[in-house]
Amino acid sequence: MSLTALITSIKTLKVAQAGLLTCGVILPWFVGIALGEAQYGSIASFASYLLVVSFPSLPARHTFRQLLIAACLFCLFATIGSLVSLGSVAFFIPAVMAALAQSLGELRGGFLRLPVALSALAFFLSVGQLPSGGWLAYSLFFSSGAAWGLLLARLLIPFAGAETSSPASPGKLPLSQQGRYTLSMVTVSLLGSLIACFAPGSHPCWLPAAGLRVMKPTRDQTVYRMKTRSAGTLLGAMCAGLLLGLSAYPWLHAIIAAGMLFAMLLIGARRYGCWTFCLTAIALAFNLNAESSLTGMAVNRTLLTLVGISLALMTLWMLPKKSCPSASDNSLR
Repeated sequence: MSLTALITSIKTLKVAQAGLLTCGVILPWFVGIALGEAQYGSIASFASYLLVVSFPSLPARHTFRQLLIAACLFCLFATIGSLVSLGSVAFFIPAVMAALAQSLGELRGGFLRLPVALSALAFFLSVGQLPSGGWLAYSLFFSSGAAWGLLLARLLIPFAGAETSSPASPGKLPLSQQGRYTLSMVTVSLLGSLIACFAPGSHPCWLPAAGLRVMKPTRDQTVYRMKTRSAGTLLGAMCAGLLLGLSAYPWLHAIIAAGMLFAMLLIGARRYGCWTFCLTAIALAFNLNAESSLTGMAVNRTLLTLVGISLALMTLWMLPKKSCPSASDNSLR
């Protein structure tokens, strides 16, 4: 086989894999629409989406165990988010827990780093998103979607090669510097959560989530991430507001979200700005309480993102300064 034919074969395989994963993730949403329960289908698809995008490749060892841990983390944080009320004491405690979990995941690295970070996202995006059946129905359908996503990931996502056996493994930081990073994460989460209590719109908790998503263990890494992520996040937030305007047309809403997921899977996290654009837009597209004004939704999510990133910028002085290992550091996902 010639080199050109081999490359073409690999690209075809990647397109087929992305297509199957996209169809699998969006399937619960379509089923819910067909049964007149689009809300519940959207919840299940949201959980499947988080599980699938958490693993660009699967670990060769303890595969099922790591997928199961990721699914359980998502279900735990999403259920807690559905149980608490924005602004209550019970809301701020898990907000700190989410920041601590993400901090630990970033410092340890490995295949569970991204699932832990997206579990924090699942918590914040589950606050105030109850369907008509309440938190129990939310937890049930979310857990069902996570289990479905686990199956999709195990069947369709390829295993990592030897050279990527431990992705996103950061350099070892002294304990004092680890403590400074953890403190900065908690600060961003608490301040963002406090501001979110007074923010309008259906997704005010996107604010602390956006702040946490750009935080890395060192100042140079965080600045680098802000540069590569900010544009994609802002554009994705605006696009999500426009996409949510289609919530009155659930089939069209789901189809466009599926198209963005397909593009995201093909792009991959190496093209971080485009990948982040898709991640933000799709995450915010799974919304149960869309507002009436399409423009208002886009502006609201953009402002929440800007404030969240600004909080991260304000805490840079707390982070240890260390050169970013390389521009292609795969911990940037």
